[in-house]
Amino acid sequence: MKNGGSRNGIPYYKVLGLALVALLAGCASFNPVPVAEIGFKERAQSETQDSVTVSTAVLSDAETVELLGYDLNVTRPQPVWVEVQNNTDELFAIPGIALDPSYYPPLELAWKGHGWVDSERNFDIDKHLYQLALPRVVHPGETVSGFIFTQHQQGAKFVNIELIGDKGVHTLRFGFLIELEGFRGDYKKVNLDELYRETGYKDLPDTKALIDWVSNDLPPAVLGGNRKTDGDPLNIVLVGTTKDVFSALVRQGWNLTESTSTVSVIDTIGSAVLGANYQNSPVSSLYLFDRRQDVALQKARSNVNQRNHMRLWRAPVNYQGFPVWAGQISRDIGVRLSYKTITTHKIDPDVDEARWYLLQDLYYSQSMNEYGFAPGVGKRTIDNPGRNYTGDPYFTDGNRLVVFLTEHPINIDAIERIDEE
Repeated sequence: MKNGGSRNGIPYYKVLGLALVALLAGCASFNPVPVAEIGFKERAQSETQDSVTVSTAVLSDAETVELLGYDLNVTRPQPVWVEVQNNTDELFAIPGIALDPSYYPPLELAWKGHGWVDSERNFDIDKHLYQLALPRVVHPGETVSGFIFTQHQQGAKFVNIELIGDKGVHTLRFGFLIELEGFRGDYKKVNLDELYRETGYKDLPDTKALIDWVSNDLPPAVLGGNRKTDGDPLNIVLVGTTKDVFSALVRQGWNLTESTSTVSVIDTIGSAVLGANYQNSPVSSLYLFDRRQDVALQKARSNVNQRNHMRLWRAPVNYQGFPVWAGQISRDIGVRLSYKTITTHKIDPDVDEARWYLLQDLYYSQSMNEYGFAPGVGKRTIDNPGRNYTGDPYFTDGNRLVVFLTEHPINIDAIERIDEE
């Protein structure tokens, strides 16, 4: 070799020199598109409470590059546009942490796009992102808008916007479920409005009637894939609107699952083999009320083999006009072989631990005002366990957790427990 060798006919020293220049310069260009020309506002969602209107939209990957003016690739954020119209005489703080505890401050994000030598370009990036950021407060009679730069998420995003009044006692919470590009949501397979159109809903007038229904009318367990064999025990009941349920869970890190497809199965296998975190991995179908789950959510840990997952069914009853959801929750701790399904997730046999985890999450989400327990599958012990559809053992005190969700934040010390009779 001459002159230290070459790569594709170019001397190595020139290759290294070009690489160094690229490293020092950072991104080659900085060409942000004006916000008004990006077009995301066309799909914005809005909600009004107490003379305050909040509008929001989540930007796609392509729109993010247009907004920033450069591409961060692996570290690309997911900007959420928020507009607040405050038609009151009260000042509100707008905490970004309510949407994403790990959001990027604008100048931290700008730093990721800096080069080493182009100080003028770096300053332009700093100024651009600083001006894009959502203001921290909205004054009486004022309208403000801007972006919160959240961590990137796939599938669906629940945008939780909270406004804290200047006296610290008036808090407004706005929740928006926004589907992202290409998401094949499991929950989209069912039309909740049509489920009981023919029969209607039975309204339960008080707590006693609800507990009686939970104790006596719900079956002990869901049915497995053959729709005949008992599966996991039905161990949770949630009372609240769809918005209340999603808000309470997603704000604590739960994710909606994707429907089972070739793509999602491949992604799940890849996550299991590589130990990756697939936040929207599908769950298998279990059955209640003669149908598969209406909604499935999961809270993944380091990979798809380690997750809390929950299935929910809209029940044919309301409690004082509020929807009632029957459900099953368990914790996946690994993968094993199964003669029924070839492979299956191994669940933690102590299913009450998953139930307890959910109760803790709802405490800290401040979305629960009351809870209690009602008889369910019956007691199973570690020496004489029950079995789910794929044969995994489980033990439990046999009770169901009943939770009453609320739209407005509730302090932990204000949460009440239903008196046990």
